Amino acid sequence: MLTGMLGASVPLPAVATDTQSMAEQRPDSLETLVVLGTGTQTSIFENPASITALESHELQRKPTTSVAELLRDVPGVRLFDDGTAGMKRISIRGETSRRVTIKVDGHALTDHSPYGTPLLLDPSVIERIEVVRGPSSVLSGSNAIGGVVNIITRRGGEALLEGSISATGYSATRGYQTSATLQGASGGIDWRITGSLAEEGDRRTPEGTLTPSSHEQDQLSAHLGYSSGNHYLAIKAEQYRLEADVYNPTPAGFSAFDILLPQRDLRKVGLFYEGEELSPRLNRVEASVYHQSIDRLFENRASMLNGMAVTGTSDDRQTTYGVDTRFDLALTGLGDTVLGLEYQNDALDTDKTSEVFIPFPPPGQRTFTETTDEARIQTLSGYVQQAWSFGDATTAYFGGRVYAVEAELEASSDKTLERNTDTRALGSLGLVHTPGDNWSLRANLAQGYSYPTLQQLFLTTTAGGETVVGNPELSPEKANTVELGARYRDGRLTLDATLFHTRAEDYIGQEVDNVSGPQPIRRYVNIHRANTSGLELFGEYRLASTDTALYVNGNLLRREYDFGESKTYDSGTPRLSGRLGVRQDWMLTPAVGLTGDFFLRGESEARERNAANELTSRTAGYGTLNAYLGLQYADRLDVGLSLDNLLDKRYRPYGELTGAERSVTLTTTLHF
Repeated sequence: MLTGMLGASVPLPAVATDTQSMAEQRPDSLETLVVLGTGTQTSIFENPASITALESHELQRKPTTSVAELLRDVPGVRLFDDGTAGMKRISIRGETSRRVTIKVDGHALTDHSPYGTPLLLDPSVIERIEVVRGPSSVLSGSNAIGGVVNIITRRGGEALLEGSISATGYSATRGYQTSATLQGASGGIDWRITGSLAEEGDRRTPEGTLTPSSHEQDQLSAHLGYSSGNHYLAIKAEQYRLEADVYNPTPAGFSAFDILLPQRDLRKVGLFYEGEELSPRLNRVEASVYHQSIDRLFENRASMLNGMAVTGTSDDRQTTYGVDTRFDLALTGLGDTVLGLEYQNDALDTDKTSEVFIPFPPPGQRTFTETTDEARIQTLSGYVQQAWSFGDATTAYFGGRVYAVEAELEASSDKTLERNTDTRALGSLGLVHTPGDNWSLRANLAQGYSYPTLQQLFLTTTAGGETVVGNPELSPEKANTVELGARYRDGRLTLDATLFHTRAEDYIGQEVDNVSGPQPIRRYVNIHRANTSGLELFGEYRLASTDTALYVNGNLLRREYDFGESKTYDSGTPRLSGRLGVRQDWMLTPAVGLTGDFFLRGESEARERNAANELTSRTAGYGTLNAYLGLQYADRLDVGLSLDNLLDKRYRPYGELTGAERSVTLTTTLHF
């Protein structure tokens, strides 16, 4: 059966036989085939980019309702949680979530708030996740300054009829998640239907319960595919609905500060085509067209100690459609040539209301405003990447992409209609040298590009007594990265290490635009740069003649903000973060396997200063002890028990809420 953007772009893992050890079931991570980084199927061992791939067997060991949680232990990746339950985001190499591209089956999820894209997808439908760390805008598009996350959803079944039922309970939130899948295949047709439901209450921490911090979500996902010879055609449909509370302690100077997210819904349908070996020079074709919509309702209520009160709502609908094509060609004897063309059209319709009560002078005055805006951004880009082999041991990759972007405020009840355009050419150069079967050395030069959001360009937002206005003169953010890496494997020892330096400029921030009146007005501007250097490491050592493995994955990062008139290394990024542990596999019987994992997860302190060198936030370093125990019965039953924060420590990762108390997560999956 064909594989590609629908089938994880790699051969699906075979079901283990009863006589295999669990260690043998776990493939060498450096042998995993990925498309990110080169545009064609290449093992991580021979890839010039910094890549981590999470396979289905690894994802099953991390029971959670959040896709972001699945990525917590990837080197260079950190979670961001603004208090909105169920809407965690990620940052990569210190770059905020807005500078990370999130793709589902090759299609970018877009979000036109300044905060970045939340991962609105249920983990139960995921087959694999690929993560590229560092700029990847040549192959992966705009916003990929920090990196790219490509989530590949599951295809259909392999037998006539099969399925699974899963249930999970979370003690820290008194919550649960259930999911069920039916799938099958017959006569070239494969299909799947997955439904899930999750509900979590307020998070319990060693300091008490965070109220409110609960959320509910449900998802319905379907896949229908048809294979004929060298051709494969599929349609995928998703519906994801989220209702969340937002934990937000009352700030100083306020008597009340409430944020509500009663609706955050996503719907998507996509049509995919894959063709393989269509001619001697055309190895592969991938093409897709998709349509997705996001409906969001945001509410904010703030009351100040001086009697002033502000209430605001934002009812947004974002509609996106796009077309992607990619060709894998054999034009020369030097190596593969990848050509691609992408078009994306994002439209945002937003209705905002704002009510302000000013108690002075008595008896006070109340002002109500209502605005409507319609904005659109269109992106057309083409790219090429050429592989050039210098013998059997060395391969170079040359890449380039050309962008043409146009953003426009098409209609507004209170603003002058504006537009912003940009054309840009980006390049990349990668080199991989394998001096032996066990070693690979690599160097990579890459450029990143992040176009402003529609909110940053055109819209006005009022929240918490502060108004922020858009700026149609904004320039895109840009970045250049150089990295050196080495990978090693010998059956017992696996290492993947990367040194990198990134220089980014034209960062978009805010500055005071008008201080008159009762509310300060701020404006988006290109105000600063960032220089980031770091070391990322993954290592695993398997003890001789045992199924015991010692492992470490971590990140050492130094990030400097340059505001022009001032500089600071207090950029809100921990200097050191990672995970250290020991994993043991047992085969109790030929059909029953057991996995144990005991690990320490933590990070150093983080501080952040603004352009005036004022300390705006700080979190202390922390470390938590955790454990996991998994039971597998043939290919019929999987049971996982996670024991988190065993010492019941109070901790708070930077950019997140206070961590949960000592807690237990139990998940059970039955396959039939």
